[in-house]
Amino acid sequence: MIEANKDKLKVFANLKQQKFLGSRAQIKDFLGGRGCAKTDTIGKVVGMAYREMPRAKFALAGVTYVTIDLVTLPVIKESLEYMGIYEYSKANPFGHYVVGKKPPEDWPGPYKKVGRLGYQYCMSFINGFTIQFVSEDRAETHRGLNIDGLLVDEAATVGEDFIYKILKKAIRGNTHKKISKSKFFHCHYQFSSAAWYQEGMHIYRNEELYKSEFAAREFLTQQQRLKTPPKHLILEATCLDNPLAGQKYWDEQKAGEDPLVFDVEVANIRLTSLPDGFYHAFKTSRHLYWEKQRYEYDDKTGLHLSFSNDYRDDLALDVTLDFNAKICWAVVLQEVKNEVRVINSNFIKPTLVKEANSDTEAKETTDIVVQNAKWFCKTYINHPTKEVNIYGDPSGNAKNSGTSDTHRPDFDRFQKELKANGWVVFRKESKSRPLHKRKYRLVNDILSEDSTRLPKLRVNQHTNKVLILQLQSTPVNEEYQKVKKSEKNLPLKHREYAPDGTDALDYYLWTRFHNRLPDSMTQQNQLYVYRPK
Repeated sequence: MIEANKDKLKVFANLKQQKFLGSRAQIKDFLGGRGCAKTDTIGKVVGMAYREMPRAKFALAGVTYVTIDLVTLPVIKESLEYMGIYEYSKANPFGHYVVGKKPPEDWPGPYKKVGRLGYQYCMSFINGFTIQFVSEDRAETHRGLNIDGLLVDEAATVGEDFIYKILKKAIRGNTHKKISKSKFFHCHYQFSSAAWYQEGMHIYRNEELYKSEFAAREFLTQQQRLKTPPKHLILEATCLDNPLAGQKYWDEQKAGEDPLVFDVEVANIRLTSLPDGFYHAFKTSRHLYWEKQRYEYDDKTGLHLSFSNDYRDDLALDVTLDFNAKICWAVVLQEVKNEVRVINSNFIKPTLVKEANSDTEAKETTDIVVQNAKWFCKTYINHPTKEVNIYGDPSGNAKNSGTSDTHRPDFDRFQKELKANGWVVFRKESKSRPLHKRKYRLVNDILSEDSTRLPKLRVNQHTNKVLILQLQSTPVNEEYQKVKKSEKNLPLKHREYAPDGTDALDYYLWTRFHNRLPDSMTQQNQLYVYRPK
């Protein structure tokens, strides 16, 4: 129950939300799948803290300001409306908060002041309670921050160092103020779906602390428990815990989603990976990045506007391809100085469609190579430098492709589509396949970053989820070959989880950098004994 205008306003919260909101723990983690009302819970926390903590300042953290603005903030606003808390405007002068601008002069400010230009990144309430938006892609601007509470949305996508070395250290001060009596004072609440990659596994770092604390509190009396609040809470949920989504939403998602995506995004199941796979030197903490944003001041609006900073639009793009009758992979890259960025990837599988104006049975149609070429042209239609280097599978020059309607080689059909869309194409595909051992050595030498002769590889974790899973899970045998049983055993529905995407990446890395390998393989952890002749 939340008081509003001296009347009690009933606000719905499911049982998991009630447990989270009712807990007195200072450190809480809400780990839940799609549809379990995580972001709605953030809104309820904001509304309750606003009532209890006038002039306090919280931080709401996300990967970028864009994701906070487009994804998180609309749900928070909706939740606040249900709590009788509305946005202030000329049309609604009785509102309670403003977003992205300086509040009215007669509103009090937070104890910990906001800079003159900082209000465009704030949610300011009529009683001085303030939410400051903080973005990981501008991490350096948040050092020295001083806050009374921290909320992190989709924490698995936010870097561990940013959360614990910058933001958590900013929770300090105001212990002598009345707001320090609130259970939200100096809180650190995280909300996240299950982690896709090792880099996001930090969302589980409090799990053992919570379990040990929970076990210890079993021996406390009821009076002792009331007197001593818990420090941690770990709460896991799915849409089945939310009656507003429930079984219907679960069934819809299960029917429409890829099984692996469903397990992670909806069922909240944790992933595991192979420790000694073909790409043993691949580390999510080192090789992954999120698409960055650059912020430029706009004289007309007086605001900092955001633009993608994922790749250079004044340079050519590289695309590397892998061809198979059951799937066609395209991996888009760009090399800048000594860094190769995998900025995007896409796979196309054969589709079953009806013939036009016919009631005949569905049959396999369309050219998956051309479809992937169309995807590339559509995705990069606004790229001003219409130059592309094509790499990939040597079999793409054969004329007997099972996916072709015309029997022209795969590379020729891909190139023809790009040229028709105004691209200047440079063909650099592989002419032969490398020895497995040498390829294994090259890719892991690149990933290890021990050699200054080889580039650093960085993969956009937002646009390459399936490719990254392949990098984490492709096994290797004693002959340094990828174990590809999945290519034969997987049904077409799950074909993208076979290692075809990594093959496309291998062709690019081999063609571009194999000449930088020394003549003999670097040996590690070997003991050499030299005997005099």
